[in-house]
Amino acid sequence: MLNSKKTDEIIDNQIPISREIIKRVKNNLAEKGVTLAQSEELDIFLIQRGAEAATLAPGDVIIMHTKVSASGFYEELIHYGQLKRGGFDIYSDVENLKKEIEAQEKMIKYQKAYRITDYEIEILKNNLKDYRKKLDKIMNGGK
Repeated sequence: MLNSKKTDEIIDNQIPISREIIKRVKNNLAEKGVTLAQSEELDIFLIQRGAEAATLAPGDVIIMHTKVSASGFYEELIHYGQLKRGGFDIYSDVENLKKEIEAQEKMIKYQKAYRITDYEIEILKNNLKDYRKKLDKIMNGGK
């Protein structure tokens, strides 16, 4: 997660994902009993936490900023899938960093298919670098 000022800056400088894509995914998720929620109130909640989106455990609610980018949108869907596969342990920094790395790598790999802008890719690459450093530090005993 980023700090709220940086998140606000990123959201202001990116292109929101198509409302049609959100609608299609929202309907698909609803068929599975999952709510995809967006509102100005949730925007404030997300910004305060330095996030564009979040999946609330046990995974039946996904919240997204009303101006969520392609990378924010698809990253949260990747995390939703990880959560549903039992991939998140809120007490394991190692496992959570691995899931963040997996999501960043997938979005970079599928940049064109997901229509992720170059601006967002630079942020993803920086995030990926930071996550790898943090994981390496933990794996090497904080050194």
